[in-house]
Amino acid sequence: MDKNTNGTQWNIQEVKRLKKKQLVQNNIVMLLLFVLFSYLAIIGNPSALFGVFCLLLWIISAITFYSLKTRKPIGTKTSRYIQVFDRNRLGDKRWKRRKIIEFIIIIIISILITILIIVMDISAVSFDFPMNAIPFIGAWVGYNIGEVFGMKSL
Repeated sequence: MDKNTNGTQWNIQEVKRLKKKQLVQNNIVMLLLFVLFSYLAIIGNPSALFGVFCLLLWIISAITFYSLKTRKPIGTKTSRYIQVFDRNRLGDKRWKRRKIIEFIIIIIISILITILIIVMDISAVSFDFPMNAIPFIGAWVGYNIGEVFGMKSL
């Protein structure tokens, strides 16, 4: 058991188990996105690829903004529990600062991608599929490494 700043007791073993479960869920979502993006890259439809990516970023931006403003977690039962744990563990001030930074980064990327879609001739973009997948795979591996180290530090 671990006590947080407001006196609530947390079962760290349960939190670790739920973080592992969430990691598996997030990896399944990442795998599905990878398959979708790969399919769109292989069939040569860059407009759909960039459109889906842009839409996904705007949805993430909206969820982050909602979570920041209402302080209500969004997601699966596991995800909501972990978000409450993280907010309590960090404290409201640090949690809010991190959420603001997260929102700013996501909204800037969303705006830039949207502008690129509007301004550029995306239909002329070509993909070298295996090579273009390396940054996505690298980010995926980095995310997993960060999550595992985060679980070990609890």
